[in-house]
Amino acid sequence: MTEMNKINQLIAKHFAGEISDKEASQLGDWLKASAENEKLFNDLKGEWENLELKSSISDRFRVLNKVKARIEAEEKQDVKVVRNLFNSSWYRIAASVIVLISISAISWDQIQNPFSIINTLGYEVSTCDAGDQKEILLSDGSQVFLNGDSRVKYKKNLAGEERNVYLQGEAFFDVARNEQKPFVIGLKKAEVKVLGTSFNVKAYPEDEKMETSVLTGKVAFKRTEGFLNRNQESMYLVPGEKGVVDRSNKSIDKLHVDNKLDVAWMNKDLHFENTSLLEITRTLYRMYGVNFKFMDGSLKDLKITANFENEKLEEVIKILEMTSEFSYKMENNLVTLGAKGDF
Repeated sequence: MTEMNKINQLIAKHFAGEISDKEASQLGDWLKASAENEKLFNDLKGEWENLELKSSISDRFRVLNKVKARIEAEEKQDVKVVRNLFNSSWYRIAASVIVLISISAISWDQIQNPFSIINTLGYEVSTCDAGDQKEILLSDGSQVFLNGDSRVKYKKNLAGEERNVYLQGEAFFDVARNEQKPFVIGLKKAEVKVLGTSFNVKAYPEDEKMETSVLTGKVAFKRTEGFLNRNQESMYLVPGEKGVVDRSNKSIDKLHVDNKLDVAWMNKDLHFENTSLLEITRTLYRMYGVNFKFMDGSLKDLKITANFENEKLEEVIKILEMTSEFSYKMENNLVTLGAKGDF
């Protein structure tokens, strides 16, 4: 491997946050060696931060394959990298791609994860821990209310032809209207697109279903699937309707519902209708920030119907136990669930 290829990989590891102390020292020595090296590093840093990470995967790998071929050719021929290569457009593109998709340092999981280090550079990331709620005001005047165990990323000034954000978890959006610049929410294998409206989106990675529930206006809800998201199905939703994408069977359905129940979490209200105990524990974790452990796995499928209005966790658990076939014990931040009579 040529010296410059080694430096490229050190730079990639540095930006990916995976560089060791020894490697950081080597990179530091290289930076101190010349002003040209420092300028190259700063140029790559600028390109890294400005790269549009939503570019298609095919484009990324087309350039990446060129980078790999060039590196392999250099290694076989032991070609030295000359100084004027630093200024060539090909080198700048190649080096940027090496930084973006490091051949040795950045995994495929990092590339696919919208909240990995490489996919959040240049973005604002707001996180709401389990047990909390958080309100965010975007630069266009739109408001985002995050539920517990949720996060959202977005450009600070919402630059571009669309106002793009990416959500993992649950949030209520009150979007400022702009007919020239749609507001687009990216989800894993789904997308929500509006001009200006209010709606709730629930898309936790551990849940089988993703939901979009509309309170005002009109929302386009699209399921994306397959290589380069070629397999797409979409629908329009209005107040009184909810779109549901089922990840397990890859379906998308429209339901007629009371949308106010889908935003009840904002008031700490809970509405369970024939809901599995597993799903209930996930909801309670997000709202109260406590962990749950099942001693009996069959309890996860237990179906429960119950409603609560801003109750304390202890009261919720007691009532659920009284109306269901399980018992529990609570120690610090852990609730253990067992069969009736276990505790």
